[in-house]
Amino acid sequence: MSDPTLRRPGWARQRDEGEVLVLSFSPSTFTLEIDGKPTLVFQTKWQGDADELCRDWVKSHWDQLVSKDRYGNDLPPIVKVRMARSTEKSAYDAAAESAEPFRDVKMVRLATATEQQNEQDRGKPHIR
Repeated sequence: MSDPTLRRPGWARQRDEGEVLVLSFSPSTFTLEIDGKPTLVFQTKWQGDADELCRDWVKSHWDQLVSKDRYGNDLPPIVKVRMARSTEKSAYDAAAESAEPFRDVKMVRLATATEQQNEQDRGKPHIR
């Protein structure tokens, strides 16, 4: 039988006499792809939270994301949420402090993060 307390962080469960197990989870890093291009990187604890956050972000930026076909019809973007790759996680780590929050979650635009990383790299000596 599965214990429902194992599914939520911060819940405590009595194991033995006087011993309490407290579970906590660290955030995962996710990437929002728009039309096949990694666009945003952010962190949440749950995949469901990531999906909901991306849905809300896409709705609030819909006018910027929709393109027109040659007849003037709206072409909705193809949107996908996935786990971030290591380079995307690095970009998030480098730019998270200056990221603009959306619903209290820091959302890093990958083009911005890449530009910031390039600026930092310009100041460093290159080792060959």
